[in-house]
Amino acid sequence: MHFTSYKLYAAMAFETTTMGTLGVLAKEFLAFGEKTWGRLFRRLAILSMLLSTFYVLAFPTLMAAMTGYITTYEPYVQSYDYNLIEWYKVRCVRYIVHDAGRLSELGYSDGLIITEYDFDLKDAVDLYMQQFDNRTGEVSRLLENGPGLSELSNISMYSEFVVNSTSGPTTVRLDAPSLNITTFQQHWRFKLPPPSTRNQFAFALEDLPTDIYNTSYLLEHGLCKPSETYQWGFSYIFLFMVSIFNFLWACIMAGMWLDTRRGSRMYRSGRRPGLLRSILDYSAAIRQELGPEAEYLGEAELRKRLRRSGGALMVPSDELRISRVDTGEGKLRERSWRRKLTGGSTF
Repeated sequence: MHFTSYKLYAAMAFETTTMGTLGVLAKEFLAFGEKTWGRLFRRLAILSMLLSTFYVLAFPTLMAAMTGYITTYEPYVQSYDYNLIEWYKVRCVRYIVHDAGRLSELGYSDGLIITEYDFDLKDAVDLYMQQFDNRTGEVSRLLENGPGLSELSNISMYSEFVVNSTSGPTTVRLDAPSLNITTFQQHWRFKLPPPSTRNQFAFALEDLPTDIYNTSYLLEHGLCKPSETYQWGFSYIFLFMVSIFNFLWACIMAGMWLDTRRGSRMYRSGRRPGLLRSILDYSAAIRQELGPEAEYLGEAELRKRLRRSGGALMVPSDELRISRVDTGEGKLRERSWRRKLTGGSTF
């Protein structure tokens, strides 16, 4: 036969999932007693309740750790004037028209930079250079040291520069010599070119830009910074862990329910102690322990009297409710710290 302290009964009946209940259950688990099978099963039951309570308390934290939001990072590159430009605004330069001031009718000036996204201008330069297909061998040359892949300049012939726009084609007739145009290697997206061909590439940071940047500059001045958006994260490892914990917790709950259904006279008789029934039985046991004056004692005094009484709770064999019982311990006996730690929970 095992006694139950007032503190343990109150913790399990009225404060099931609190940090205080964890302390009470832990102290009950450490309590020494006779080495019997009944004692072993009691400690297993206490351990099961301790683990179940701890898991219920930790469940919100586990769920919060399993999912969450993380800050996303965006790549940037620093321009010559120390402004940070988003990486998606980096453009690969296709052509540079060094003497574009000759196209003043179109509003262009010298050093016109044409990027891969300047479709109308890029098509116009392609058409312009086709006029010199039979003569490019004379003066068009590959650039060994860059910057650029090849250069077209000083071809002595009449030419036309035609730009197609939404309002229609615009033609500018040019006298000799030809425009001075540097062609750059076309860049493939999301990859930087290998070191051996990097001087054949150039980059710009905006549409119709005025400055060009080489690959080395992008590598040295590129960086990642937190963006204004967040990304939802999900941990499969935590999901796997929580699934295992849920299974163990369900097994513990099912085992305790089956044990209660099999061994509890109160359960089999249909007199299951719910909240209100527990309040009535618990208060009746305290009155039986302390006498009629318990009605007029404060909380602190009630705890002090119950701690000194040496009494506990149990279900008598001839009854279907809890009742107080004398544990046989002296009321005023002082206990050492070791005995207090292993003596079970009391008030």
